[in-house]
Amino acid sequence: MQVNTDGFIDQRNQPLWDMLNATFTITIEPSTNDEYHVYSENSDCTIYVPPHDICADSFTHELLHIYLRHKQIFIGTGFRMTISGSNFLNTILSDKLQEHFGNCLDHIKMYPLYEQMGFSPDKFLYDFNTHKCSPAELKDIKRYYKQNGIYNKQAVDLFIGKYIAMMADFNPAFDYEEALDTLFGIDPLLYTTLDKFIEQWEAFDIESDDPLLNSYHILLHDFYQGLKAWLNGKRFSA
Repeated sequence: MQVNTDGFIDQRNQPLWDMLNATFTITIEPSTNDEYHVYSENSDCTIYVPPHDICADSFTHELLHIYLRHKQIFIGTGFRMTISGSNFLNTILSDKLQEHFGNCLDHIKMYPLYEQMGFSPDKFLYDFNTHKCSPAELKDIKRYYKQNGIYNKQAVDLFIGKYIAMMADFNPAFDYEEALDTLFGIDPLLYTTLDKFIEQWEAFDIESDDPLLNSYHILLHDFYQGLKAWLNGKRFSA
């Protein structure tokens, strides 16, 4: 099937487009929310594009999501399945957070490839120029996180969401060191558990085809054990 790629494909992403089309059936459809996004099921992928924003950079972002699928990297789905293994963790980490966390994990691996291809950094994300953790948000986390020995689920959710958003922000104009130090001070064990996982994920080689030596499922298992250890003995608000 012929797909109109005018404005979406150029010399920078043509090899990626050709390679993915050898494995997937990729179609392009107009977006209903004026945002780029991709929906994939098996080998069928649909990239939704805003009709009035034809952008090769944003289109390549979605192609790189498909590329992770091509490499059999389903870290977001794996993360959600891992969390679902604990009824309690599933009530602390909201569905919205789980989706956000998985998307950020993808972006951590996608951005270096995107940059190497020569695309504009500020078009990698629609909110590239938005600071991911304001002083007011940090203040709320600190204020509500733990009161009278009881942890606030919404504050924990926000803690994790802000942590991963900062770790997946590639705008060099933003310095998150102070904000991250604040999160560490609020909950050193949770912060260390998250940080260890992200450090391992950053080092993970998505190009390796050895499932035994390079399995992201091992990372998720260790992360899950760390989260369970963090949960031990804690009480949470309803």
